[in-house]
Amino acid sequence: MAQNTIQKKRVVVIGATGLQGGSVAKFLVQSPDRYIIRGLTRNASSPKAQELRKLGIEVQRADIDDSKSLKDAFHDAHVIFAMTDFWQHMSGAREEAQGKAIMDIAAEMPHLEQLIWADLPDANRISEGFYPHVYHWQSKAAVSKYIRERKPELWKKTTTVLFPNYFENCLTQPSTYLPIKQADGTYLRSFVLPETTPLPNVAISDTGKLVQYILDHPDQCLEKSIAFYSEAMSEGEKIRAMSEVYGVDIRYKEMSSDEFQSVLKKHMDDLTALDFTEQLLIFRDFGMIYKRPEFVQANQLPGLKLTTWKEFMEANDLHSYMTTI
Repeated sequence: MAQNTIQKKRVVVIGATGLQGGSVAKFLVQSPDRYIIRGLTRNASSPKAQELRKLGIEVQRADIDDSKSLKDAFHDAHVIFAMTDFWQHMSGAREEAQGKAIMDIAAEMPHLEQLIWADLPDANRISEGFYPHVYHWQSKAAVSKYIRERKPELWKKTTTVLFPNYFENCLTQPSTYLPIKQADGTYLRSFVLPETTPLPNVAISDTGKLVQYILDHPDQCLEKSIAFYSEAMSEGEKIRAMSEVYGVDIRYKEMSSDEFQSVLKKHMDDLTALDFTEQLLIFRDFGMIYKRPEFVQANQLPGLKLTTWKEFMEANDLHSYMTTI
């Protein structure tokens, strides 16, 4: 008697040793009956790459600036998770070129069924030109526009995912994302927005869950942009929750744009500091733009459970990460 067999899909993940790609690779590899995972990284012998191999993930060296390595990695892909990292080089022009090169190659792949692009909103369009310096958003948005307008057959297979602030930033950059302990024993959160301005937030470790949903529901997700966040929360709401959970006194200080940029300039150039600041101010002046009706809301997708801020605090002792002035 013949048995029904399901063809395993080859999923190629760019940036598999990073936060976004790593979540995708580690989540999908838990379904070995459905997927064969190929994780791409520039250094296939790094400790992180070795950890992926131990999970059963095929690790292959590839560089998004090297088209031949991408062609080799993509040649038998059914699914591609594509992303670029502005913060490696802080060049919007370079990131846009990288993204377009990825799409040029992906469009030629004969077996490709779905492509997921790690995207950001078009800040210049949404702000009607008021915030023209959000380069790391514009470069990704330009790639999405390129797919829609120049690669229509690829667009039919594409879902773009708008990434927000990561809860995990509190763990990796605590001095920027958490309150700082003051000399009097209280804590101070200094930030450029009013404490009532909501921002989209997500646990980046949930990326794999969302990608699984996209693969399972192409009818809902193809040719769509998904706003990937679990909660829209203000900094005031966050610090009140931290005060309650950790039993500490946290105050809030709203910084001016110039003050905020002067702090950022200690570890980035002037243009990048302006970019980082404008991406936040757009939420103050144009609202919670991730809720715009043109975007599918990830936190409303049936059956998709995303980590909340409260759950993240319970799983991670953020108090122990808070630095001292």
